[in-house]
Amino acid sequence: MRHAWVCALGLAFAACSDDSSPFDGVKPPEGLEYAHPEPWVTGTGVPPPGPGGRVIITNSLDDTLSLLELEGATTPGWRELARVPVGLNPVELEGPHHTAVSPDGSHYYVGISNYVPGGGSGPHGAHGSGADDGYCLKLDARDNRLVGSVRVDPNPGDVIVSKDGNTLYQTHFDTLKIAEVARRGGIEKEMYARLAIIDAKTMTRKAMVDVCPAPHAIRLSADERTAYIACWSDEVAIVDLSAPTTEAPRVKVANNAGTATAPRHQPYALTMSPTTGDVFVSSMSSREVQVLEARTHAMNAARTIRLAGSPMFGDISADGATLYMPYQGVEALAIIDAATGFIRREVDLAPAGCLNAHQAKLTPDESHALVVCEGDHVRPGTLHSVNLAQGTVVNTVRVGIFPDSVSILRGQP
Repeated sequence: MRHAWVCALGLAFAACSDDSSPFDGVKPPEGLEYAHPEPWVTGTGVPPPGPGGRVIITNSLDDTLSLLELEGATTPGWRELARVPVGLNPVELEGPHHTAVSPDGSHYYVGISNYVPGGGSGPHGAHGSGADDGYCLKLDARDNRLVGSVRVDPNPGDVIVSKDGNTLYQTHFDTLKIAEVARRGGIEKEMYARLAIIDAKTMTRKAMVDVCPAPHAIRLSADERTAYIACWSDEVAIVDLSAPTTEAPRVKVANNAGTATAPRHQPYALTMSPTTGDVFVSSMSSREVQVLEARTHAMNAARTIRLAGSPMFGDISADGATLYMPYQGVEALAIIDAATGFIRREVDLAPAGCLNAHQAKLTPDESHALVVCEGDHVRPGTLHSVNLAQGTVVNTVRVGIFPDSVSILRGQP
């Protein structure tokens, strides 16, 4: 246990500049001195990723990351390589939420939600209701050492990185702001949370852009000139990244869409086709996957996919033909014809121990899907490797408490 805390402290304070310090430039109390000019710069001691790649899971309720070697995911006996602490404060739950990995495999980025510091209620039990600012952390993939951080707005949601690795985009799922504005009778525009545009090299904010009420998932168009963002207000915001300060148009996900204070669909996750650019919108309340067509920037109601549970973060094949969508309530992975919406097969994950399926990620050869399941938010969650041809679960790995994302880090750091 002592070793874990030392690792956490090492991650917390390594290589932070004034701009990126957890103290946000505030000097330590007078009289407090470190014994070394660069304290706690040692990494975790975990071997660097191998040539096959590494899987990274954020465990939001115990402030850790589960690391697994990608090699072995498709054969029985796969197991967790290590579980390492992450965050800026080793004695407080900070709620790591979602990851992005650099294209060259040298770094990865973790959102810190700071949902209810010290409250222990969990980032999704009270997800979006944090009052403190969040952070985006930059970690070295070789040793999981913190090399930079930047303060952002409360309740960081999704985080993604540009193809060249130079820019991060982080949303803020701030439902507390919606509640506070509604309570005082304010207008919807006052409920807007911002999109953080971050220089990934220096970990400094390039822009903070008002988007919509409680934006969560974000995906970029192929040319990276447009960002599509799921908004709790039953909308998708379409942000022109060449002019991000211009108010973004928003498209209602359905004709019976609700409002920020009374959403009927609750858009939460997005999956983008790599061939058409169409955006599949996972709406939790209505249990629908709605389709925003990139060519027209309009919803096509005829393509709506209805599931038996709440759809979450899916993935899609490189040829754009097949959508893989995990959904909660039934705990299954739906394999869907992306063009027609026809559900070809549903893989039941519950017998393998999945509870609250959250995200599916295809392996590089697309033979398997890695599905992370939140669990009951008290005991460990699970990661499942699904053989897509056979429709069977070949591996189940226990990870940390409340895992909420799965990423694959490729390349040699």
